[in-house]
Amino acid sequence: MLRWPLSRKILCLSLLNAVLLAAVVLAFARAQFRLGAESLLLGPVQDRIMAIANAFSVDLDAVTPVTYPALFATCPQRYEAECFLVDPGGMVLAGPPVDLPAVVLDRMRRRGRGRPPRPADAKQKEDEAARPDPRPDPRPDPRPDPRDPLAPQEGLSQPPPQDRPDPPDRLPPARKEGDAPPPRTGAPPRGRPPERAAGPPRGAPAAEPVFLVISREPTRYWVGVRIPLAMTALAPGTPGVLLLRSSSMFNSKLFLDLRWWLGLGFSLVAVSALCWLPFIRGLTRTIGQMDRVTERIAQGDFEARAATAGTDELGHLGRQINRMAERLQSFVTSQKRFLGDIAHELCAPIARIQFALGILEQKSDEAQREHVAVLYEEVQEMSGLVNELLSFSKAGMQQGSLPLERFSVDAAVQRAIARETFGGAAIESDVLAGLSVRANEPFLVRALANVLRNAIRYAGESGPIRVTARREGEYIEVSVADLGPGLPESELDQIFEPFYRPEAARTRESGGAGLGLAIVKTCVEACGGTVTCRNRQPCGLEVLLRLPAA
Repeated sequence: MLRWPLSRKILCLSLLNAVLLAAVVLAFARAQFRLGAESLLLGPVQDRIMAIANAFSVDLDAVTPVTYPALFATCPQRYEAECFLVDPGGMVLAGPPVDLPAVVLDRMRRRGRGRPPRPADAKQKEDEAARPDPRPDPRPDPRPDPRDPLAPQEGLSQPPPQDRPDPPDRLPPARKEGDAPPPRTGAPPRGRPPERAAGPPRGAPAAEPVFLVISREPTRYWVGVRIPLAMTALAPGTPGVLLLRSSSMFNSKLFLDLRWWLGLGFSLVAVSALCWLPFIRGLTRTIGQMDRVTERIAQGDFEARAATAGTDELGHLGRQINRMAERLQSFVTSQKRFLGDIAHELCAPIARIQFALGILEQKSDEAQREHVAVLYEEVQEMSGLVNELLSFSKAGMQQGSLPLERFSVDAAVQRAIARETFGGAAIESDVLAGLSVRANEPFLVRALANVLRNAIRYAGESGPIRVTARREGEYIEVSVADLGPGLPESELDQIFEPFYRPEAARTRESGGAGLGLAIVKTCVEACGGTVTCRNRQPCGLEVLLRLPAA
């Protein structure tokens, strides 16, 4: 099964949380502020697009119609987009020929009405022309004033205007430097148009300066900008639309600068890492340490302890694991002590029964000796069981306090082979002479002898039993392999339990008492090692004893 670490789960969950929050914010902004894809794409870059349109308008005014194709041909290099100059109705005025999609035409006709934006100098001249002149009109008013006695009357000859002097009381007062000009009242002077407010007609919709349209099949991004035209082939003031077409949204000249977005993403990841990594690292480190401790406890090492420094739930869990290990150690120790005490108490009555059976056999006749022999076999079986219980309890009680010494692996294997060679079973040994382990010699020899005895009992007739040893880092791994039928996969972890026997070995003659491999495990763990087993291919069983190297 593929392992999915907790740190990866938390990281994926945090990324999913960020994506969902961004989606909720975008949905709220779209519903509350009517923000769509156009606002998100054009909002940050609208000034940039207007600058491109102004620069293109200046370039268009500076060239002749003959050089228009060359100007439009430079657009893909300058703006990473194709340029087209059209009128609001969709007719191409300049640039390469193009069939505008229906969505683009509809957008220009629906939202493109109104006056185009005027250049700054033209708008300034129009405002100056519409502003009233504060200076007095130097030209005389040709109309006569009826209140003036010197004014000419109708029907009388009048001297030329230049020969008539102005009366002293009609002369304008002398103006001093710094005085404000006199106010003008009445009708505007002749020859000057009346003042009129600039802007579109009343009721006309305001033209949007920049718009965005996305066409499909194929996907293209169209940006339209209204610009004034001063082309010689058109009437002055003709409105125009500069269209820029791009095939990608990641256009650094028009839309999104990918480098800025990558920098933003990297910054968000860095900030998230600074916030989350210490927490995730501490969490996974604590959980990993607890996982290793519980695995050792499950293997029978009740001395393992978990970290309890935290004040949160993990610290409380560590304290509960340590409490559980102490209780289990107490239970197992009490059980082994109880078994040892029972076995020790049974030794004396069994010995007396064996002594009595010997006397009875000497005094019985031939017909009774057969029954005495059967009874003697039963007592011998009981004696063997009691001895194994003593060995099992003694090995379990001495864990942690057993003296360990440097011992040759080859010497231990040879002693075990010499003890268990019987019945014609073939045992092969392939152990280097230089391999040594830290162990208790009697316990190590007893463990190897029990493993060999188990292999001979179940696979002695199937082929040779092979004993090998090799170094694996700081440990020595001793292997005892046979060519027997093996075991079901579900029973591989149970054969080291006390009194456990496979289904095929339930009889006394073939299965024993079920303490042989349990004693192996107890003896190996007392020496600071571990024992496991696995099936061989195509057949056979292999028992691995892993002991610390000396």
